[in-house]
Amino acid sequence: MRALGQNFLVDTGVRDAIVEASGVGPGDLVLEIGPGRGALTRVLAERVSVLVAVEVDPELAAYLQRELADLSHVHIIHADILSCDIGQIALTHARQAPGPFRFMVVANLPYCITTPVLHRLLSASSLFEAFTLMVQFEVAQKLMAAAGTAGYGELSLLAQYYTRPELLFTVGPMSFAPPPRVQSAVVKMTVNRSPYAGDLDPSPLFAVVRAGFAKRRKNIRNSLVSSTLFGGDHDLVAALLARAGIDGRLRAEQLGLEEFARLTRAAIAFGAVHAADGKSGGEGGDVN
Repeated sequence: MRALGQNFLVDTGVRDAIVEASGVGPGDLVLEIGPGRGALTRVLAERVSVLVAVEVDPELAAYLQRELADLSHVHIIHADILSCDIGQIALTHARQAPGPFRFMVVANLPYCITTPVLHRLLSASSLFEAFTLMVQFEVAQKLMAAAGTAGYGELSLLAQYYTRPELLFTVGPMSFAPPPRVQSAVVKMTVNRSPYAGDLDPSPLFAVVRAGFAKRRKNIRNSLVSSTLFGGDHDLVAALLARAGIDGRLRAEQLGLEEFARLTRAAIAFGAVHAADGKSGGEGGDVN
């Protein structure tokens, strides 16, 4: 079990605080990722209309299926969440019960897959109202980080494009068995498109973000020029920066979501990326 990155929550006070902070209740369909031994699962099951828990460990999944067999509104799925269509899981179970539902996620995320799970959740965020997650404290800092601060990067921009992330409280290692070697934190990410970039499709926006961060030690001008997205075109990059009103001597980590949005709008205006699919130059695609 440890090999799968599971640190099981054993502190009932923390468990109750997570469920309370999530705000879930009747009328909610909740997706739990990595339920483990069911510390959160049992409490969530008492509150919500539909609970879907996805567990990769076959023994733990079978254990939860036995323990919760009498609860028809609880569905334990033995699967790797990284191989699942998160949105389809929610929609499929919503069709099987009288709704409508608010879709929520509550999870103590296995630390070894936190970042890819966050990417998948954010990609499916249009279906959900909020994610309440236990993560490593370092990851929580990245989600909250502002331009120019430690930990700021593409994950910060993704989180702040799709949601309003809040750090609710920290959790010490002794709240888990086995205790991890790091501090943890509970974050709540309320789905809400950024006022600075919510009008932009994520594909071109994050194609430009990835190009900007491709060479972190270079300034934004040189990083964009060296990216495959802009193909070494110095004149194009200079024109984009000028139109966006961005000093090319700055580094990507000094630019906020508003600046990257301006840069993306300039790139769309010049035809360097496409407004809807971001496929120009080979660095587009979704946030996965």
